[in-house]
Amino acid sequence: MPELSKPVAPFRPQCRQIPVSVDAVKFAESRAFEINAMQKAIKSVRAAASTRVWQSLPRHLRRRAASHNVRRVPVRLREKARQEMDPVKKKTLKRFIAKISKSKKQSRTDMLLKRQRHKRWLETHIWHAKRMKMIETWGYRLALHPTEKSFRPSHRAVLHGCILHDSSYTATIELKGPLEVLKQVFGRISDPQDVNPAAARYVNGSRICETQIFEDAAYPLAYIAPAHVMWLAQLPSKGDHNQQDSENRGNNKSLENARAAWLRVHPAAYEKTSQALTNAVMAIMESERKQGRSSVSVEIADLRGQFNSFDLMGPKSSQVIWGAIAPVKQHTFDTKKHFWNSLRDLRTPGSCPRGMIIGLEVHDPRLSFPPKNATIREENYDASTIAFTVQPTSVLSTSDLWSEKTRLDLSKPKFRKRDLDERKSKQLIPGMSLAPLKEDDRIPIIMIQKSLIAPTSTPGTKGLPGPTMHGWTIITPLGWGMPFLTSLIFTGSRVGGLREVKSQAIESGLPYFPDDFSGCDLGRIAQSSIGNEAKAKWDRTPPANRPSFAALGTRSPFEPDWEVVCGIQPNPRLEAGFAATQRAQENPVTVWLLHGQNVRQIVADLLAAEDPAAELLQSINAARSSRDLPLLNLDAQDLYRGALLLIKATMCGRGTPSDMSAIYEVSVDEAVAWSNQGKRPEKEAYEIFKRKEEPDRIIGYITSGRQSLNCGKGIGIGSVSLAKFVESIRSSG
Repeated sequence: MPELSKPVAPFRPQCRQIPVSVDAVKFAESRAFEINAMQKAIKSVRAAASTRVWQSLPRHLRRRAASHNVRRVPVRLREKARQEMDPVKKKTLKRFIAKISKSKKQSRTDMLLKRQRHKRWLETHIWHAKRMKMIETWGYRLALHPTEKSFRPSHRAVLHGCILHDSSYTATIELKGPLEVLKQVFGRISDPQDVNPAAARYVNGSRICETQIFEDAAYPLAYIAPAHVMWLAQLPSKGDHNQQDSENRGNNKSLENARAAWLRVHPAAYEKTSQALTNAVMAIMESERKQGRSSVSVEIADLRGQFNSFDLMGPKSSQVIWGAIAPVKQHTFDTKKHFWNSLRDLRTPGSCPRGMIIGLEVHDPRLSFPPKNATIREENYDASTIAFTVQPTSVLSTSDLWSEKTRLDLSKPKFRKRDLDERKSKQLIPGMSLAPLKEDDRIPIIMIQKSLIAPTSTPGTKGLPGPTMHGWTIITPLGWGMPFLTSLIFTGSRVGGLREVKSQAIESGLPYFPDDFSGCDLGRIAQSSIGNEAKAKWDRTPPANRPSFAALGTRSPFEPDWEVVCGIQPNPRLEAGFAATQRAQENPVTVWLLHGQNVRQIVADLLAAEDPAAELLQSINAARSSRDLPLLNLDAQDLYRGALLLIKATMCGRGTPSDMSAIYEVSVDEAVAWSNQGKRPEKEAYEIFKRKEEPDRIIGYITSGRQSLNCGKGIGIGSVSLAKFVESIRSSG
């Protein structure tokens, strides 16, 4: 009989080990690591399926060729990018392409030079062309704005960080001659309202002078451009600088006691400025000859293309410079050492004296590349060190950059980047900076403190003050553009173009040259160019989607019509075939721009005078007499009638003024209604101003208008008729 299997005891769970209740929060916290890992895995898989590697990069690291060139992607993402790339398909050529013989092949240098026949390239052109929108203007190919579709980072950089702009296109003119003669030259072409650029505060070379340039003895008419004047510093004792100057002057006895000065102007104004200097020198020489004195000699040299200059704006620009370049420790004055040690802990360049000039000798920036970001040492920043104690002196501003021989010797670096990389590869510790050798280049540079400060508001008006922006201008010899650029931007500086430079001026409440300088030749050319672009865009727009200026009664919608503003009625007898000189003779009114340091005081005097025209002519002649210039032989009414005044407009409510928008006169009743609009419904307030404006009521134009990121409302820089402005202020009480 088979044995029966033993009965198996039924499974009874141990109820004592099962908890009575489960706390969901504690259970989730104990499994938080596993839950986060699962969520990250799901998110990464989802992102990998919907985006590519180059899309995960920040905008400033993206490149156009990243989709088909793995080397354009950072190293950590190259393997994944290589997997995402499509296989290369070789195309079969359907026709025979003849090989170019070696004799007909062009080198890369020749090919690039061939593309610069009708325009000039800066040394940093290729770097900018890969990242910026480029335009042709003023004879150069310059960067307009970054290709990144965002403007706010540039505005934040100038207020809280640092933004860099390559301003190597600025023209430089060198003057050499006796100090008294140069003082007369600057007195004839500069603004008499300001201090003479040959004053004692500037002649020692410690500060740069900001002035306005006019044609020879033509103030206030024939305005040319704003300019900066800097002088070669002279040490109390004879040193190397004086010896170099004597070598450069040669055996010319008339230049034995000569002084040297640099005049830096806008590139579009170089021809007119050079001609004005020549005319002033010829007039002085003719006056000396008539008085029977010995002839004087003044040298005017064109230094365009011999320098590279970079404008760094923002509170952190001092730390950027301190971390990017390293000064030579030997042969350095104690004042320069003190300045360099104080530069790192400088909160803002605005703490330095305005226009301060510093001459330094620095090592090749490629030796210490990549540079280290400098930070302010908070432990050294107490109440006793807040003030910047370094003052401008001639010793501090000395630099070998003034020597032409030094500039020629340094025009080409001794070592290429490949040679320096080979030296770095032989170091025991990778990534360490190279120790400067005796054979390495030592580059003289000049640092200039730069400030954008708007003047106070005009008497009788109310305006919002713009932010003050401070920074530095660095001038280097030719051939060192890229070494300095790469080191300066590696520290986190943002690079801007002409759009960013114009935005800085408008945000500060300053006019931008030449767009906002109405009444001068260069301003008219710039405004005409902007108007032609606006008209071309308007012509391309369908009629249903563009404003009808004929129905609105706008006479000149694309560029300022100063004949209407100044009340100059067109002569029906004039025809298109008449020459410009004939029209100028029949029309005595000349449109000119009243600009200078004492404009606000002049306007205040005009408001209080019984005869504003006579008061204006008296003020102009008083300024001319201070420079020993002959009095103006013009009719006071014609001078007063053609005067234009620079203004800053701020919107009271919503809306943003556009470029070349007209400014209409507001009557007293309309001004009262506008001030009371807050008490009325919006529709009722709109009905008050809902009417067709007449061209006779135009008093000016907004030449540059935009939305201010600092004020949070629309602002504009423009010009108005001085006569109509004074009349409007008087009528408003």
